[in-house]
Amino acid sequence: MENHGALVGWGHFDTGDRILLRIESIQSQDQMDSKEPDMFRVLMTKQQAVVLGSYLIEASGQRYVPAVRRSWFRRLFG
Repeated sequence: MENHGALVGWGHFDTGDRILLRIESIQSQDQMDSKEPDMFRVLMTKQQAVVLGSYLIEASGQRYVPAVRRSWFRRLFG
């Protein structure tokens, strides 16, 4: 089964060693006005989630920038 649509929402649930990814999409503007979006759930390992995230970052032309912890001085004085 192949579905096409616009991504309108997503979420996840951490089950411990796996992640349940919820993806919401709509196929037309009429569907958005008239009913709930289509929902798909995908269960994956955390490693698969990392690979998917890396793929999406690369496909978007962006690069991953890790968060840098600010020093206590910067936290106090900005």
